[in-house]
Amino acid sequence: MCGRTSLSLNKEQVRCACAYKSRKENVYVKPEWKPEHNNGKDFIPSYNIAPTDITPVLIAGNDFKTSSSLVRILKPMLWGIIPPWHQGDYKSHNVSTNNCRIENIKTSKLYSPILQNGGRCIIIAEGFYEWQTTVKSKTKQPYYIYMPQGDKNETKDTSEDKFSEINGWDGVKLIHMAGIYNIWKSEDIIIYSYSIITMESNDTMNWLHHRMPAILENDEQINAWLDVENVGADMALAYLKPVKILTYHLVSTIVNNSRNKSADCNKKISAGKGTQKTLTSFFSKSEKRKSDQDPEENSNKKIKHEKY
Repeated sequence: MCGRTSLSLNKEQVRCACAYKSRKENVYVKPEWKPEHNNGKDFIPSYNIAPTDITPVLIAGNDFKTSSSLVRILKPMLWGIIPPWHQGDYKSHNVSTNNCRIENIKTSKLYSPILQNGGRCIIIAEGFYEWQTTVKSKTKQPYYIYMPQGDKNETKDTSEDKFSEINGWDGVKLIHMAGIYNIWKSEDIIIYSYSIITMESNDTMNWLHHRMPAILENDEQINAWLDVENVGADMALAYLKPVKILTYHLVSTIVNNSRNKSADCNKKISAGKGTQKTLTSFFSKSEKRKSDQDPEENSNKKIKHEKY
C-alpha cells in the first residue's frame, strides 16, 4: 500500500533529479515539463502528498506528437485514476484508485485496458509513509521510507544540489514507483490521473505492512517500464520485483493529517514511550484487513475500494 508520499523539490529541481542519459548525445538531459490540462491545477512541493493531489509523473514522449518513446516527459497528474466511464464531476467517482494491485492488473476491467494500451508511468517521490499497528495497541505509528542517501544528508538544503550534462544529478536520491495513468475527458476538461502499483512486501517491509509499492531501482527497469513501444506489458511487469534497498525512520503523527504539509512531517524522531524500539512486529491476518483503513488512504467509509 502507498497512501502518502513526499516531494519537496521545486519543478526545476525535479527536472534535474529526473535527468537521464541521452542515447543520441551521451549526455544527461532533463525531461520537459508539460503542465497542460488538469483543470488548471499544477504540482505544489509538499512533504505530505495525499491522494487527489497533483504530482510529477514520468512518461514516455510518444504520447506527444513531437516526441518518441526514447524521450521522457514530466507530466503533473492527479493521484487516483478517474475511471474512463465516469461522467460528471471528476472528483465524485467515489472509487478508491490510489493503488493498483499487481496481482489483479491484467484482469481488472479498469486497469487492464490502460496497461494494454501503454499507459505506463513512473511516480516520482523523495519517499513515502507507512503506518505500523502493533498487536497490543491500536495506535498507528507512521514511518518515512526512502532510498539510502549514502554520504548525503537527507535534510540538507536541496538548493545546494547541482546538475551537469556530464555527471547528471548530484542531489537527493528519489524513489521511482511504477504506475499506470489514464487521460480522462469531459467536455472542455482533461485530467491526467494515475495509480501506484503495489505488491506483496518482502522481509524489508513486511514487519511494517503486507503491501509495498513496485519500485524501479535501476536504469534498465526504468527504461523498460517507460518504453511502451518496444516492451510489451507482460515483459514490463516481469521487471517489477520487491526491492530490498529501502531505509526508514520514525516520524511524528502530524503526518496523519493530510492538511499538514510542512518539513516536520518527515523529520526523524526518537522512539518514545509506547513506541516499539525494535522492528520485529508482524501483522496478523486481522491486522492486515484493518490496514486497508490506514490514515494514508485519505478516504472515508463512503469510498468504494477498487474491485475492477
